[in-house]
Amino acid sequence: MAFIIREYVVRIDHVEGCPKTKGCPPACVRVIDGWEADYKLRVPGSDLPLRKRERIPHEWSATKSSRNDWAEQREVYYLRQTLDELKKKSNIKVSEVVEKFLAQRAAEGMSTERKDRQRMESYVLPHIGGLRVVDVRPRHAHEVVMALRRQPSQRGGTLAPRTIRAAYFTLRQIFDYAVLQELIPTNPIRLGRGVLPKKTDKDPAWRKDAVFNQEEVELLISSQEIAIHRRVGYAIEFFTGLRPGQVSALTWSDYEPKMQPLGRISSSRSYDSERGIVKSTKTNVDHLVPVNPVLAKILAEWKLTGWKARHGRSPDPGDLIIPTINMTHRDSRKALEDFYEDLERLGLRRRRHYDSRRTFISLAMSAGAPKDLVLQITHPRPADVLDLYFTPTWEALCGVVTLLPMQLRGSPNNVVLLTK
Repeated sequence: MAFIIREYVVRIDHVEGCPKTKGCPPACVRVIDGWEADYKLRVPGSDLPLRKRERIPHEWSATKSSRNDWAEQREVYYLRQTLDELKKKSNIKVSEVVEKFLAQRAAEGMSTERKDRQRMESYVLPHIGGLRVVDVRPRHAHEVVMALRRQPSQRGGTLAPRTIRAAYFTLRQIFDYAVLQELIPTNPIRLGRGVLPKKTDKDPAWRKDAVFNQEEVELLISSQEIAIHRRVGYAIEFFTGLRPGQVSALTWSDYEPKMQPLGRISSSRSYDSERGIVKSTKTNVDHLVPVNPVLAKILAEWKLTGWKARHGRSPDPGDLIIPTINMTHRDSRKALEDFYEDLERLGLRRRRHYDSRRTFISLAMSAGAPKDLVLQITHPRPADVLDLYFTPTWEALCGVVTLLPMQLRGSPNNVVLLTK
């Protein structure tokens, strides 16, 4: 037998002076209401004992024999039930756990669910998707990573190190989920030293060119060949260092032009084009960005004439600063297509839309702005304990953006309207 039957004690009425420990004197009254069975079962195929405790029904409590009979029947029931559950769990395949994990991510509103699915379907499931979760061993993780390091990329060569690392760490997350679901006792996804590629760029040379110079920025924010609403968007991105999704979510209420010595843009939201929702920023913090005088002039002209000419009325505080012609949020994919189109129109080399953020940091620091102040604008989330105690003055942050060298070229009054 793997159970103990004891009296079910409702309470103990202690006498005065009782230490209220297990060694109560006989004068303490134990108020009893029947019996209970305490099980500790060793289940074949499981490393942990099964613990159960439950009350014995009154109709089975009259004699010691009847209590033991009832407890033995329940012991058999629990063993059979646990073995059935273990058998069911042991047949679950990796592909099934992946699907359950992704469903949970989607239910939690995680924006990475689509990318996680693509990684699993393209890089992991073809190798181990058909295996049972309980059969996966560290050698399988090794085999998957080595296969990915040899796998050709659609863009030429083999897969980038960051792609392989993202697939591996997503797989490890999924098996952490399997541990929490008690499908397996430990996570088998682990690698030896040097198997996972280092976090480096596939093309080490691309990053040094992933930036715009002053003249290129001035062309993008000034050229009459570019629609005015696009120019305004580019100006916000290059003068604030905000991410494209953050810029798409900005409303006029986020802009405070009367702040001194410079106006302020407050960004605490970002537009997720994949899910079509406005969410918190990537780091869940509010970006407070001083508005460079050149950007202030662009926004003033846009609000006074350009926005009204494009949308047929003056903007309200809750209106987006750069909405589409239908007054909806700017889609990041469409914005990227427009960006490439404008670069080609101006005869500029193609770069990522996101490189406007890299350009802001590079131009500000090249002009002499302190690194810690630049990071307070672009990455305000505390990086260490000291950052929790550091709050720069508004004047100091304003000094960063005034160092940006970009200027408007020509007359800003000529407005080009596009309806697409």
